[in-house]
Amino acid sequence: MTDDSPDRRSSDGTRRQFLQSIGAVSAGAFGLSLVSGEGRAASDSTGPEKFRVTGREIVQTKIRPEEVTVRTKKISSDLKKRYGLTPPVLTKTETFQRPKPEADDLPERDTRTDKRKWDTYYAKPDEWKDYHQRSGGVSIQSKDPAEEDHPYGIWDYEAVDGGYETSAPMNVISEQSTGDVAGVLTSNGWTDIVIQYNRYAYNSATNRFEQQDKSVATGTFGFLGRNHLKMWEFEGYVSGSAHTDSAVPHEATAFEDAEQAIEDIFDNASGWYGYKDYYQMDNGYQLDHDSEATKLIKY
Repeated sequence: MTDDSPDRRSSDGTRRQFLQSIGAVSAGAFGLSLVSGEGRAASDSTGPEKFRVTGREIVQTKIRPEEVTVRTKKISSDLKKRYGLTPPVLTKTETFQRPKPEADDLPERDTRTDKRKWDTYYAKPDEWKDYHQRSGGVSIQSKDPAEEDHPYGIWDYEAVDGGYETSAPMNVISEQSTGDVAGVLTSNGWTDIVIQYNRYAYNSATNRFEQQDKSVATGTFGFLGRNHLKMWEFEGYVSGSAHTDSAVPHEATAFEDAEQAIEDIFDNASGWYGYKDYYQMDNGYQLDHDSEATKLIKY
């Protein structure tokens, strides 16, 4: 495993920035990326409103010399109404190892608790499966009508306490393999050795949630931020969720920027090009995402 962490700095400025980033971390870091500036789900017009959940989230970030642990509590009366949960709380813990704490620019020790609104879509696996089957699987308007029925993923999902929560939109599609796509990016300075949160996509062909098949990023750990692409391969088609991460504990700060960076690389790669906004994905307008996806084409 390679270590792409920047050299340790003598100043405390970077550490202060990291702590500030924890305090400012948005819902996107933990799968709440549907929340808009007005506190409403950004894809109200197209999302499964019956799965809407609103409430509060409490996030505790604990930094220790050997690891960073993020514990979340998601609290909503909607969980009691729908599932009879008492107390109506979902919990999750995720951990990042620190192989070289002396070089990763984090404080040696710190603990911070943040509280914020929770506004998302959350449902159990069988509920999502029924929803996708009733809605016809995916809702893509392609510029090539012959491709409309292929089982692309629309969202990536976070697994939370026995259910799945919409986390981020898919914004990159290709007819090539995840290995082909990753190969172009790693040839341009990215790495396929990635420390990350695991996420899932719904495969309408198999009616199952599946964990990402491959990931590439501009940094293995990305403690101070990175561009990151997670990919799923369904029936020979790649669905990708590209985003720009903030410092650990990661939140998505942009989608369009990462999508554009990937398109630029493929435009300059021999035998490839990126077709911007090829697909209308109908998956919301969170952050800078325009609900359209770039197609990576090999010729």
